[in-house]
Amino acid sequence: MWSRLTRGGDGLPREKVDAVVRLIDRYLAEEGQFRNLQSDKQTIHPRDLPPQRREELINEIFEILKDVRKK
Repeated sequence: MWSRLTRGGDGLPREKVDAVVRLIDRYLAEEGQFRNLQSDKQTIHPRDLPPQRREELINEIFEILKDVRKK
């Protein structure tokens, strides 16, 4: 899926994709620590985040992508 976003001249710049991926990873890691998950098999999906945290994540993603949407 990410390759579709970055393909060609009309996709997202790689640094935007990397920033979004790092942001999602950070949110999921924080939630995993909060829930005391101990292994890779115990994973969190973005839909498992509490509603307020999910809304914060979405807002931050849109903030990262804001400059791209202006074009």
